[in-house]
Amino acid sequence: MTTQTINEQVHEGQAEVLDSEARFRIVACGRRWGKTVTCAKELRDGLLSHGDGWLAWWVAPTYQQAEIGLRSLRDELPDEFIESVNQSKLRVEAVTGATVEFKSADKPDNLRGEGVDLLIADEAAEIDQYAYENALRPTLTDSETSRMIAISTPKGRGWFFEFFQRGQSDDWPTYEAFREPTTQNPFINQADVAEAERELPERVFRQEYLAEFVDETGGVFEQLDERLFTGAYELPVPAADAAGPFATGVDFARHEDYRVAVTLDSDGRVVQFDRDQGETWPEIHSVVRDIAERYPGVVAVDASRDNKIVADLEADGVAIEPVKFTATRKRQLIENLIAAIEAESLTAPEIDALRTELEVFEADVTRGGNLRYDAPSGFHDDTVDALALAVDVREQARRLGAATTARVGGGEEPASGGGVETAALRSARERTQNTGKW
Repeated sequence: MTTQTINEQVHEGQAEVLDSEARFRIVACGRRWGKTVTCAKELRDGLLSHGDGWLAWWVAPTYQQAEIGLRSLRDELPDEFIESVNQSKLRVEAVTGATVEFKSADKPDNLRGEGVDLLIADEAAEIDQYAYENALRPTLTDSETSRMIAISTPKGRGWFFEFFQRGQSDDWPTYEAFREPTTQNPFINQADVAEAERELPERVFRQEYLAEFVDETGGVFEQLDERLFTGAYELPVPAADAAGPFATGVDFARHEDYRVAVTLDSDGRVVQFDRDQGETWPEIHSVVRDIAERYPGVVAVDASRDNKIVADLEADGVAIEPVKFTATRKRQLIENLIAAIEAESLTAPEIDALRTELEVFEADVTRGGNLRYDAPSGFHDDTVDALALAVDVREQARRLGAATTARVGGGEEPASGGGVETAALRSARERTQNTGKW
């Protein structure tokens, strides 16, 4: 029989956490720092140094994340030390008789009833406070020797943040806090980290890579009072009192979401904002067509799913630019909107729904290392998406206006940008040839 060796390789930060004698170890770490491996090594050592009756739990926000923990333990614990593995119950028993179970925190009431000797709270910042207080913390009450590692990328100001603060205070001697940035891991490509710093918004990089608890009052969109909500006017602004051509973004309603249409004039002013819920497709079609008639230009619509409304609007002569919301495309739209707001190139009066959605809008990095923008659970992002769509077609609207001015003023057919013409520009060109005006 081939004897497998135990992998003892750790980097300095991992060794610091593993060597700690604190009962509660609170670890805020950056992406790819090695938190899963750290916890797997802690479990492996616990299983091999204890016997019958010793029980550990690895609790993650979701079942899929708990499965990752099981696979990581199997990588660290040679088969010769494993007595049994129950894949369906996510349970591993070592030859010593010690046991570890991998669980999800998405149904906290299912975690009641047992006391444990070691608790691993994986991605602890994403575990609900109710789940920790009412299900996880009581599992450590049976024994004063029970221990916990709560480890996570920092996020929010929940119980994980509170415990991190305890770990930094002399008033809580059984707690120890660790802040471990991604750069501490010598086994990853540091050039990738440097590239992420250049690509990501500063706030996201600080949270996801530097392992900082970023003030939750600062979000993806910051200083909105100074950068966006500076307009002292009422909506809607008549087209005659605004600078055309216009760029309109429309986010169609999905289930409990809202249908939102936002229109910008050529100066970057929000001149029209319309939001409603529970409309039929014919009603949405009518609203968008009417807005396009009042504010001629280009209309960008969310075309993430096939629907007849896009074709119907094009048949009406509306200059439609359909946009499919893939993860990559949404990231481009949101980052263009971030840049426009930071450059103070947009102006809006106070719009409660828009302000709320912008203030709570989030960015995080997925386990695959991809940046993701979205509204937090319980909130909408329809107005953010509609504004982002409007910003995205501002240049198309400007080109269309310049082309129409040249055509009406000089009678010449404008150049088409190297022979490439978007659907929106083509539709609008045909429409303005019939009207000769905005």
